[in-house]
Amino acid sequence: MRFTLKQLRYFDAAIRNGSIVKAAQEMNISQSSITAAIDAIEQTVGSELFRRVPAKGVQPTLTGQTVAARITLFLEQARVFESDLMSLSGDPTGTLHMGCYAPTAPYVLPRVLKHLSQIYPAIRIDLKEDNLSALLDLLQTGQIDLALTYRRHGAESGPFQPLFRARPWALLPSDSPLAAKDGVTLKELSGLPMVLLDLPTAKAYFRRVFLDHALTLNVVHTTKSSAVLRGLVAAGFGYSILNICSKADRDGSNGYVARPILGKVDTPEFGVAYTQASRRSTLVQAVLDISEEMARQGIFEDLILSPGPESSTKN
Repeated sequence: MRFTLKQLRYFDAAIRNGSIVKAAQEMNISQSSITAAIDAIEQTVGSELFRRVPAKGVQPTLTGQTVAARITLFLEQARVFESDLMSLSGDPTGTLHMGCYAPTAPYVLPRVLKHLSQIYPAIRIDLKEDNLSALLDLLQTGQIDLALTYRRHGAESGPFQPLFRARPWALLPSDSPLAAKDGVTLKELSGLPMVLLDLPTAKAYFRRVFLDHALTLNVVHTTKSSAVLRGLVAAGFGYSILNICSKADRDGSNGYVARPILGKVDTPEFGVAYTQASRRSTLVQAVLDISEEMARQGIFEDLILSPGPESSTKN
């Protein structure tokens, strides 16, 4: 074989980034090492796998796309094989590549990592936080082994272990008349100034929550940060809607307060997304087992804000 496992990883980085410069930065090596890896694999295949496009980096040829798909699959299998070998002598060990939906990371991630480290201290975690679409891409390309994320209704994208259902709730300025109520309806919110979380998939979901009831949004500000979103609501710029509720969101001490949304509303599941290939990893199985037990113990229940049984049936 004329190339190494390391060179396969360099080739994969070039494909994903579409740039030798960016691939070198990601892998923390020289550009010449990326180029050498591409040359070695091209010599083995006997065909051009990349085209250098001025001002656009590198683009794979049709053969390059086929080779890249097989390399991605092989690297994913190699990572599983490596972790399994390291775990033969005892508890799971090695590096787990985990993704997490960025807005939920401060609330869900520490709990999962705490339980994981207590039971399997030898497992190292490589974390990536991103939006829902990006996490799915990372899973499909084998860059992460699993992701803590949402599964939207009707949006099946692979194996998924649910942890809890995250019903959306309203975040209101403390001085809003609606803040004095025990719960609010979508009709009461419709038309009011809204601060919208502007992330792929999330933005479409929040709009659909209202469209399902033939209601519209009056978006006055958008932000990609849930922390900035809370600040804008506290400053009185409008209300917002989120799916995970912290203790600080409930007590009104930060200038805003969380209130349940009454009536029927689209409620996504939050859980662990993975692939059939990564499922075979002892590291992934360890996380699935631990997170399933955490869900059974109700570890995540304080993050859910739902109306009472009577209110939840109102339209």
